[in-house]
Amino acid sequence: MDLNLVRELIDLVSRSPIGELQIERDGIRIRIARQVLSPAFQTQSPTQPVSASDASAASGSSPTVATIPRHSIRAPLTGVFYRSAGEGEPPLVSVGDLVEEGQKIGVLEAMKTFNVVEADRAGRIVEVAFEDHAAVQSGDVLFVLEEAG
Repeated sequence: MDLNLVRELIDLVSRSPIGELQIERDGIRIRIARQVLSPAFQTQSPTQPVSASDASAASGSSPTVATIPRHSIRAPLTGVFYRSAGEGEPPLVSVGDLVEEGQKIGVLEAMKTFNVVEADRAGRIVEVAFEDHAAVQSGDVLFVLEEAG
């Protein structure tokens, strides 16, 4: 496969709204996927420096905001991610659902074997990172939980 074609495909994916492109040519398969981070995980660089008066006004004088710890549930292996237990069934969990530790929340198919994805702690689902039938890599974030506490 031509290296220039691969570069063009990478450029196409980076400039378009698609999250993944897979192509096979001459027996060689290339998969280009963009990991989309939710706004909560994107870092923001300040556009203006914070002045000392702004910093002192922000500290102490405003009410304290409690942060809720978040936890990522990652893919244990590479495969195809399914949100439901079977074809035509509703998703096992959706954003806003409360889950218990050990609850079945997804399925990964790898080498014709279906593997259960379980919540490794209790919490509320705040993000489902992949759509149904998405190809995922080992370590990809599948779900984000706000931990129960």
